[in-house]
Amino acid sequence: MYSFQTGSSKRKSQKTIRILSIVIFVLAVALIGLTVSYLRASSASRTTSDALMARATNEANEAQTAVYRLTQSSGTNTMTLLSNVRAHIYAMQCLNTLASNIYGAGTVIVDGSMLSDCITTLDAAEQRLQAGSVLTGSMTELRDEVDAIVALFNAAENAGN
Repeated sequence: MYSFQTGSSKRKSQKTIRILSIVIFVLAVALIGLTVSYLRASSASRTTSDALMARATNEANEAQTAVYRLTQSSGTNTMTLLSNVRAHIYAMQCLNTLASNIYGAGTVIVDGSMLSDCITTLDAAEQRLQAGSVLTGSMTELRDEVDAIVALFNAAENAGN
């Protein structure tokens, strides 16, 4: 007489194979689910990035248009046009903050120093306007600063194509 049952090791190995098959199936389903989730998140991130970039490009172009209107204005609406340019620069600063909050510190759409230079020039122009001084130099400086920002966006767009 045998002290163990014949075929018991065969049953144990079949049971182990079934358990391993189930575990592998569950892991495969989990991997597929994670892959789909990652692809959706990646797509959403890219869409967000594209939307931020498009908005910043629009703000830069609007600021450029406002600066050119400002350089051609007769002087009666200069303060209004200066505030319009300031609004577009501020919008780009907000987009920088938003990008930094979404993608992490250090992420910017437009170099902050370029925007700060524009704000400084706008402040100086407003002070000169209130003092009754000529704004030609300030307007030229502001135009050059905004043109540099627009050139960055154009270069980025051309590099993306």
